[in-house]
Amino acid sequence: MRNKSFTLVLLILVLLQIFLICLLNLSHYVRGAFPIFPIEGTPGTILILSSLLLLTSLGMIYILFTATNRDIQLMRQEIYIANLKESMKSLRAQRHDFISHLQTVYGLLQLGMNEAGLEYIASVCKEVRQPTRIIEVSQPALAGLFQAKAAAIEEKGVSFQYEINSDLKGLLLPPTDATSIFGNLLDNALEATLAGTPGGEKRIWLRIYNEGNCHCFEVGNTGPVIPLELQKKIFARGFTTKKVDRESHGQGLYIVQKLVKANNGRVEVNSSDQGTVFTVKFPIFSS
Repeated sequence: MRNKSFTLVLLILVLLQIFLICLLNLSHYVRGAFPIFPIEGTPGTILILSSLLLLTSLGMIYILFTATNRDIQLMRQEIYIANLKESMKSLRAQRHDFISHLQTVYGLLQLGMNEAGLEYIASVCKEVRQPTRIIEVSQPALAGLFQAKAAAIEEKGVSFQYEINSDLKGLLLPPTDATSIFGNLLDNALEATLAGTPGGEKRIWLRIYNEGNCHCFEVGNTGPVIPLELQKKIFARGFTTKKVDRESHGQGLYIVQKLVKANNGRVEVNSSDQGTVFTVKFPIFSS
């Protein structure tokens, strides 16, 4: 709230100074035919005053631009840190499970139950097969993010499906931007899915593929349908359909669109009874 007030004050001051510049020049150059307010002075004085006001306005615009970029960077860092914490939490849980699995296998082998031990190892391998395949992309940051998000999604009782048909070579996307974009999209998908019809299908899917000269990422969910009129607004900063805690919502999709555009990509949304899909496309750069 404080940052919004600061931005609003600066914007008002800039507009006021631009208005004063216009008044100064009109009052001097057309004072005979169109007097606005009495002002005495040479053209040099008017030029100096106008220049000072203009320089002050440019300074405020620079401060406003810098403050806005700083806010965006802070939001990106907060998202990145949150994703790292989630990844660490997932790794700690996997470490705990791994130790339990080893102890179980060790106990079976001590009891001479070799066949049971082999069956148990096979079941563990089947359980971890999905996260292992997700890691098979050439972007380590995305691999870690997808694995952590998949675990978090399934912990909520939501089915997570994926289809990876691209090695992502030629994707020039900074790791921090990648985790912010797809972390937000997956968090948004989970939130929408949990808000769906009780007892209905709860599923999130991720598709990565190449189309033409683009890397394509699809993040879909079976949450409520987004009306067409809202699809045009959901990327606006601060827009949210939440009735409570509105200050903490309405930033995720705005950040997604801003970062996607900054990396020469585009993002689209399509929502129907079959589900809501966000599609992000980035150009493929050949090495």
